[in-house]
Amino acid sequence: MNNKNWLIFSFSVPAKHQAFRVKIWRKLNALGAVQVKNALYLLPAGEHHQEQLTWLAKETEDQGGEAVILAGGELLHTPDAQIRTMFTRARDEDYHRLEEEARAALATPESGDLQASLRKFVRRLEVIRAIDFFPSGRGEALLRMLEEVGRHPHETPPVIPRRDPAAVQGKTWLTRTNPYVDRLSSFWLVRRHLDPEARVAFLPPGEAVPQQADTVVFDMAEADFTHTGGLITFEVIAEAFGLTDAIPLPMRRVLRAIDLEDFENAPEEARGVKRMLDGLVAACPDDRQRMERALVFFDTLLASYTATKK
Repeated sequence: MNNKNWLIFSFSVPAKHQAFRVKIWRKLNALGAVQVKNALYLLPAGEHHQEQLTWLAKETEDQGGEAVILAGGELLHTPDAQIRTMFTRARDEDYHRLEEEARAALATPESGDLQASLRKFVRRLEVIRAIDFFPSGRGEALLRMLEEVGRHPHETPPVIPRRDPAAVQGKTWLTRTNPYVDRLSSFWLVRRHLDPEARVAFLPPGEAVPQQADTVVFDMAEADFTHTGGLITFEVIAEAFGLTDAIPLPMRRVLRAIDLEDFENAPEEARGVKRMLDGLVAACPDDRQRMERALVFFDTLLASYTATKK
């Protein structure tokens, strides 16, 4: 959702109706509203939100209180970007609390049915995602973590530290020769979402990894970014720089399946994508040429997941 118009809701009830006041707060929270100042609540403008606030206003007035709804409002002293950040921060806090609870519960599978617990947490996650109007990617990342636990119940889901995109600007990304799906897609992610001017270099077999400040090493031993837990390098980079929301989950699952050669639970198109990728590799024995052509290949693959169906 990307809407610069807001619904503004304010209410007051007699002091003796404290329980009712809490009830209204809870309903506003369930809608995903954020509080601005002491008595103003904001939601993105839309018919559903306007209808829900109208019902809340009626309930409030039935209890002897007062309510005001401003439609299409604009807070002149609060930029839209700041308001969107407030929504994002509120949902990220919800995700953080749910993730901590999930990790604690799923770390001891003997305490109950793992799959039942996973379903419970996924349902709770979907409730939060339904009111995540300006997502940062944390919801998608948490869903991926829960799915990973379901596939590998005895492995602890990895926590990938966040990295600052500014720290990798103007760098050369170094990897092994003969790049395949993980190295190709990882550099595509870098070039398209982190640094359009990023350069790539290839390290021949047997050569030591150079320790250079202007180099980022990926998808090889002792690399800055490489396989971690059940994640391939592409996923690690996406997690580290908060890019998971930009790449549809089915696409990430396809790339993981190809790299790990695990097609049992992969999307049905995974084998077809692998066949096309194998053709690209066969047609481009030169590493640098292959990497450049792969940029267009993954552009096309992404478009197949994001194009509007007519």
